[in-house]
Amino acid sequence: MEVKVLDNHTIEIVGNIKSLDHYNEIKQTVQHLVSNGSKNLTINVKDSLSMVSSVIGFLIKVINVDGVALNVNVWDERLYALLDQLSLVELFHVRHMKN
Repeated sequence: MEVKVLDNHTIEIVGNIKSLDHYNEIKQTVQHLVSNGSKNLTINVKDSLSMVSSVIGFLIKVINVDGVALNVNVWDERLYALLDQLSLVELFHVRHMKN
């Protein structure tokens, strides 16, 4: 998995989000942008078919505690379905993108 910062408000994640190391990398990247004043974040999740619970919990904290408006764009239908089953589509403003 690779995390890229595209600009002050956009992060791109390429590869499958599946380990604690991935969580830590995502967390550090998001925290860096938030600490630099970003109140609107877009996370593009290009390939991942799932998302570990620690990442989901962290993103909920970023919204509810840090007051960040979050938009998550996903390319994999299975990840969209997972977020939908967890009732997170509305909270994360999830959009299913087409390849």
